[in-house]
Amino acid sequence: MKKWVSATEKSQFIKWFLDQHRLKQKEARMVLEYILKHHRLLENISFTEKIQLKEKTIVISSIYSDEPGFVYYYNQRKSEDVSKALGDMMANPSAQFYIIFNFFGNMRNNRYTQLLETVIEDKFKRYKQFQKYSSEADIIIEMSILRKQIDDALDQRDETIFKQLVEKLKELRQEQERFERKQQV
Repeated sequence: MKKWVSATEKSQFIKWFLDQHRLKQKEARMVLEYILKHHRLLENISFTEKIQLKEKTIVISSIYSDEPGFVYYYNQRKSEDVSKALGDMMANPSAQFYIIFNFFGNMRNNRYTQLLETVIEDKFKRYKQFQKYSSEADIIIEMSILRKQIDDALDQRDETIFKQLVEKLKELRQEQERFERKQQV
């Protein structure tokens, strides 16, 4: 499911971007100004963070970015010609276009990140991956603490506590092995 963003929000961001940033390739400004003048284009533009090779994707960068100033991807081709992108927009005003803005701090810029089209499945996958890493880290931390407690029990020559802690460590290792087997499936 794609996130819906109004044409007004897109327009406001593009205006803000043009006001706040100098572009590496000055001709790229023409593309953004053309988009602003044509409401129909704004409705069919999505902001993204990944190049959509099978779709029409425009990449525009400010001077403070390491990325190229302007790149246009279409039909699995790549062009740095601004007129190609403008021509496609004029010829196909109802076509879907994706735009990536590269500027310093773009992923920390709330104004920009709210416009990004993020598929909910991607967020869920990231969450599940985080949960996996978190569980794995918890087991490793707990095993470290137990090992330290076992060392302390040995230093104090406390055999009963030592045996209890060794049993807990064995249980944790079994849990870790189950977790690793589960992750392999």
